[in-house]
Formats: sequence, C-alpha cells, structure tokens
Amino acid sequence: MKNRVFFLFAVFFLITIVFGACSKKSEAAGKLDWPKKSIQLVCGMSAGGDSDFNARTLAKYLKDEIGVVVVVTNITGAGGSIATEDVVNSPNDGYKFYMNHVPLHTAKAFGITEKGWPDLDPVCAFGQGTGEFVTVRSDFPANDVQGMIEETKKNPGKYRFGVNPGATSNYMAVVFEKAGAKFNLVSSGSASDRVVALKGNHLDIILAGMPNIADYIKTGEFKVLGNCASERHPTLAEYPTVKEQGVNGEFDPVYVLYAVKGTDPRIIEKMSKACENIVTKNKEYEDQIRNAYSQVPLYKDTKDTIEFLKNQEKIYMDISDELKASYKKK
Repeated sequence: MKNRVFFLFAVFFLITIVFGACSKKSEAAGKLDWPKKSIQLVCGMSAGGDSDFNARTLAKYLKDEIGVVVVVTNITGAGGSIATEDVVNSPNDGYKFYMNHVPLHTAKAFGITEKGWPDLDPVCAFGQGTGEFVTVRSDFPANDVQGMIEETKKNPGKYRFGVNPGATSNYMAVVFEKAGAKFNLVSSGSASDRVVALKGNHLDIILAGMPNIADYIKTGEFKVLGNCASERHPTLAEYPTVKEQGVNGEFDPVYVLYAVKGTDPRIIEKMSKACENIVTKNKEYEDQIRNAYSQVPLYKDTKDTIEFLKNQEKIYMDISDELKASYKKK
C-alpha cells in the first residue's frame, strides 16, 4: 500500500513539474521584447518620388504605433536591386525593413538580379500609387501615346526616353518599343531625376508620378500623353490609360513592406498590425497621402500580400526572356 501511495505521489509530482515547465515555456514564447531600438526602413528609390514619400509617411506614423523611431534610408541603383541585395544580406533581427513595388519584380525579370520577393518575408501592402504618367514637354509634336509612337517611327533614335534600368520605366520602354516606338533610351535615375532632365531638355519622354509633374502641367511646360496604370484614377480621370490607347502594357505601384528572410513571425505580425492601424484608422495619414499624391488608403495583410505578389511577379517573369534580350541590346 505504501509503495502504491509513493508511486502515485511520484507520478503526480512529475506531472506537476512537466506542466509547470511547459507553461513557463509557453509564456516565454508568447512574450515579444521588440522593438528595443530604432528601426531602419530601406527605400530602393531616390528621395523626392512617390516611393520615398510613402516610405517616409509610413515611418512617421509607425513611431506612435511601435514606440521607436523608424529611419528611412534611400539605397538607389540597378532598378532597386542594390537595395534588395542589401536587405537580403542583412541580419533578420527585426531592425531592418524594406519597401518596394513593381521594380522588385522587373529587376529580376530583366536579369539584373536573381533576388525577388521570395528572398524576403512580406509583411503587408500598405498603399497604392495613382500610376506613372507618360510625360513630355508641351512642344512635343504629339498629344497621345499612339501619336508619340508614330513620331518616333518617323525619327528613329531622335527622342530620348528616360529609364531607370531594370525598373518600371525600363519595362514600359520595352512595351512601347514592342508597339513600334523607336527611342533613344537614356539611363536617368528615378522619377525625380527624370523630371529635372525633362525640364532641362536632357530627355524628351519620361514616366513620372503626378505630384512630380503637376506644377509643370499647371504652368504649361509639360503635358501628359497617358497613364500607365491598369485603369484611370478617379481623381485624374482626364488622363486615359496607355492600354486604352492600344498599347498592351500596364503596372500598378502597390507599396509592399518586407522584412529580412527568417524574421520572427511575431515581429512580422506586430508590424503588419501597426501598418493596418495607420492605413485603416488614422485620418491624418489618410489626408496626407490624399493631399500629396491623390492616393486612397490600401492595406493587405501578410497572407493576401503573398498571393498578390505571386500573381504580380508572374506578369513580368512571363516575358523575362524578352526583357533580358532588350536589356542586353543597350
């Protein structure tokens, strides 16, 4: 009898120890001591454009959500692939994040880099631009995309089309050339750089976001031939899309936030939730993106963002051979 009582007591004691240990382990696993210092947000485009604006605006409001400063760093070059490589090769400790949109796919499709979104951990999509506009000086001898194509056919190589190699401007240049255009492609940086070059008569045709060109349109220095988005933007409906004008090409800049591959999923979840609060609940943020870039709030959680990225990357990888061939010709 005594042996039986001792045995039952021993079993109860061991069960208590095991469950206690599991409970403590579970509590430890659930506790996230992050962030404890400032966070770096890498933007793959130069200052002054839509990507930079969206990165800095998000960073501004993230401080209130996660309690630390988020510092934006612009790393430019090679269609954003230099920034991608920097982030891919960084520690996955939750203190470096990355934002990009379509150039992450086009740089891979052009063969500039082998890295793409699967080499990162998507956090969420937190915004969408109004599109990039085919823009020329007011004295350009065409008023629409088809007129531009015809004009370049008459004067092959005369008109300088500004591209950021491997990025969306390069992609659209290939699309236009496929439709018959005969450009002189000139490497010219991101949108803000291209606007300066167009104004200074160093380029003849560029792609740029509306905020970059709005003042020049008002003064009559620039005019728009078309929007490269998939559909007309409701606040800029006077500008027809390129696709409406018979050219089979489009892209929608959806701004996606990424973490370094292997980042703690709890960090990703916390950052995604912080972004959701900003995008869907912060009226000041909503007003700021609307007033500056005519944007409306857009948020996709991690799961929806991954599905979106799979579909978006496929668009460009399906024509990768053609894009690579055009890149090698330059």
